[in-house]
Amino acid sequence: MRFLKKFLLWLILIIGGLTGLAYLTGNGHIPRGVRYTYLIGRAAPEIDDRDFFPYATIPASEPQPWPLDARYGKLSLSAEQEKEITDLHSVGFAVWQNDSLIFEQYWNGWDADSVSNSFSVAKSYISVLTGIAIGEGRIADVQQPVGDFLPEFKEGCYAKITLWHLLTMSTGLDWSESGADPFSDNAKGYYGYDVRKLSLTQPCRDEPGKEFDYISGSTQIMTEVLEAAYAKPLDELVREKIWGPLGCEHTAYWGKDRKDGDYKGFCCLYATARDFGRIGQLYLDSGMWRGQQIVPREYWQQSITPAELMDHGAPNERYGYYWWLAEVDGHPIWYCRGFHGEYVVAIPHERIVMVRTGMKREEVNATGHPTDVFKWIGIARDLARQRPA
Repeated sequence: MRFLKKFLLWLILIIGGLTGLAYLTGNGHIPRGVRYTYLIGRAAPEIDDRDFFPYATIPASEPQPWPLDARYGKLSLSAEQEKEITDLHSVGFAVWQNDSLIFEQYWNGWDADSVSNSFSVAKSYISVLTGIAIGEGRIADVQQPVGDFLPEFKEGCYAKITLWHLLTMSTGLDWSESGADPFSDNAKGYYGYDVRKLSLTQPCRDEPGKEFDYISGSTQIMTEVLEAAYAKPLDELVREKIWGPLGCEHTAYWGKDRKDGDYKGFCCLYATARDFGRIGQLYLDSGMWRGQQIVPREYWQQSITPAELMDHGAPNERYGYYWWLAEVDGHPIWYCRGFHGEYVVAIPHERIVMVRTGMKREEVNATGHPTDVFKWIGIARDLARQRPA
């Protein structure tokens, strides 16, 4: 018994010492990260971790239920397709065509009312808000200096950085982007307690506007710009500019670093598959929602056009303003994507929107896109071609 007491005492002292060391060395996010991963049997952030962090509620105040296509409830996945979907731990798969819901299916206890962490799908919402802010005159244009909104960017190398650099991931800032490294800036932003300071104090590394370099810090800075432009917090902007106008049906949530702190704009919007589909429909319809222009058409077009940057030695072809760009059968598509394979895809030539939520994705291919997104696009297109008897 005496040995056990000594062991427990030493264990407490060691844990306390390591925790103190983490805070002293600027890694205060580590204890929080360990608590919400390894100590509960996880190895990384997951789609159901909303309650681990403070968050704001975004109510569905003006719901507009999706029209249901005549095929809804009559389409089905093949056994092979369902195996592909479930092998990567999907929890939701929904497809729309011609503005109507044609198919949805859920797994692992999830349903149409379940909210999922969007991870970096949230970045495309920040793009939408930026377009709206330009349309409303809160922002002059994408070439406006960040320093017009944030005093931290008025001097030195930061003074060169514009909103275009933020939107196109070409700031030249030195943010370490990693989903696996517990000491990365991504981990500090996700599990830390001061995401604003983290994003606004990144050192300059390269000349802005030259190279595509995907860093979540760019979107976090753009979030701070939007809040400054409107003098309102992110949750209010999303509710007023997106959730209400797009008629979202379910309450959403946006995560914060601490109770009275800042919103993690680069990642943490929690919503249902049905409501994620609305941003896809908005972009499929050139920034319009049911006849109303929400995102200015000029901005919408720019946001889905490859930014004139270099990308690993070749011209960028895969990124606009927080939207991923690709082709299917020679036709352009654009999509949002998240850490575990959360996707919202617009396929304009077939008038299809697809949402996939889940817990795992495949590796990025030679063209810079996860290989699984094309599997889900193929399945969505197959469903849209089905004609039940």
